Amino acid sequence: MNTFFVKTGIAAVLIMCVTACGKNYLDRKPSDLITEKEVFSNIENAEKFVNTIYQSLPNIFKPGSAWPLSSATDETNQASDNSASYPDAGNFNTGSMSPANFPMQSSWADYYGKIRSCNKFLAQYDLVPQDPNYPQRRSRLKGEVLTLRAFYYFELMRAWGGVPLLLSEKNPFDDPTGIYYKRNSIDEVTASILNDLQEAGTLLPVAYNDRPSNWGRASKMIALALEGRVRLFYASPLYNPGNDAARWQSAATACKAALDTAIANGYTLYDTYGDIFTQYFNREVIWSRPAPGAFGDGGIDREMNPRSANGYGNITPLQELVDDYEMKTTGLSIKDPASGYSAQRPYDGRDPRFYATILYPGSSWKGKVLDPNGADAPRSGQIATNYWPRKYLLPSVDLFAGTGGSDRKWVLIRTAELYLNYAEAQNEATGPATEVYNALNAIRTRAGMPGISGGTKETLREKIRHERRIELALEDHRFWDVRRWKTAEQVDNKEVHGVAVSGTGNVSYRYPVIEKRVFDPGKNYWLPIPQSEMDKVSSQNPDFTQNKGW
Repeated sequence: MNTFFVKTGIAAVLIMCVTACGKNYLDRKPSDLITEKEVFSNIENAEKFVNTIYQSLPNIFKPGSAWPLSSATDETNQASDNSASYPDAGNFNTGSMSPANFPMQSSWADYYGKIRSCNKFLAQYDLVPQDPNYPQRRSRLKGEVLTLRAFYYFELMRAWGGVPLLLSEKNPFDDPTGIYYKRNSIDEVTASILNDLQEAGTLLPVAYNDRPSNWGRASKMIALALEGRVRLFYASPLYNPGNDAARWQSAATACKAALDTAIANGYTLYDTYGDIFTQYFNREVIWSRPAPGAFGDGGIDREMNPRSANGYGNITPLQELVDDYEMKTTGLSIKDPASGYSAQRPYDGRDPRFYATILYPGSSWKGKVLDPNGADAPRSGQIATNYWPRKYLLPSVDLFAGTGGSDRKWVLIRTAELYLNYAEAQNEATGPATEVYNALNAIRTRAGMPGISGGTKETLREKIRHERRIELALEDHRFWDVRRWKTAEQVDNKEVHGVAVSGTGNVSYRYPVIEKRVFDPGKNYWLPIPQSEMDKVSSQNPDFTQNKGW
């Protein structure tokens, strides 16, 4: 589906309003400002204001998102992040963070800034007029804002836990003489998020099939998918240490509702896994936003392509991820002697999603065989794994000529996640059941992998977690999954590896250590609250406390 995205800021919205409001602005004094009433009393201007709230949705290279976080867990090594001073994954991996210096600290103010915009719109909503040509437009805008506020609060909660709930227009973040806010509990924040999503669902269309120019705006389908995701997190061990079974049942119910609605509205699994991430329109994608272009620093192809294709090779998948792809014929782990795996031909016969996700030494890419000892060798000082991403890349892009690029999307929600969310929640609620196997095997069948049957709740739990690891690889899920499951203290607290090859024909493989990563379970499950916020608030309100261990 297409993604709606406007790059203008709030100030630009006010400027654009000049041509839409009723007065003659040429007669105004230069110091005059456009009032909020003039903005919100015109529905075109009100919509432009709402458009700006979408600006902070995650993107593929946005700090604190996708690629930086894939290198802060057991998916990739970001080739620039091998020093503690690098602002993305390096600080996670070395344990060198502090409340004054850590990745993602800008997200706190960024998300609260968008929440403030949501609150402002809701406070001024009574001023927004109806559109006689589109009677649902006014209520749709309110539904969008409620969905966005819920989304940003969820992003804050999964990073920091209990955070301040600011649900009115007054905002103390830029008013040091105003009220001093407190941290609300995870229960309170979750309840607020769910209230917003449920109200939004009564105001929004399920989809925008009749108005394709609105694709990418919040819809009832998106609100339902987010509710399922939020309830899944809320039921998970990090948020649910007492393992309240009712939370799992609520999550299963919400995830099933989202999945059923998606299928009924045409959001079905796409036949070809790799195409989901390179097509601008794809029926599996429920919510997305434009990905960076192909070329230049930060370009999706420039950053990810091997050096022989004139890329930077900055994102390099870990051997740990490679090893977790099963064998296609047997559906077994390569660690199982019955799997059919050959250490002499380690890349043969693997899960088809491996070839759609990762480029490996000896594979063919753009008419060349990838050679980490030749044209694809890491640049001087670069610590790389000698693997490269395949997901998201277009073979047509020529980085030498600067041609062949086309628009792609960064996927925020797709139907496969809904299947996996439901399978996990239902298994935890009831144990192995037909509906759990059906949801899990829908994903595996699309991938060309054997189905799964039999086992206990515990063994099926591990298979569902494995399937999330493979199906959603490099999509900004793994970092958060291992935290909500409370397994990060194992998977992110160990040596990680790459591959070294030698010889021709009869090639030999070594798996050198790339980095020794650390994870302190006493504090690393939550981020530290930025020190600037602690300094501003805690002296006035001692109840505003730092996260444990920081």
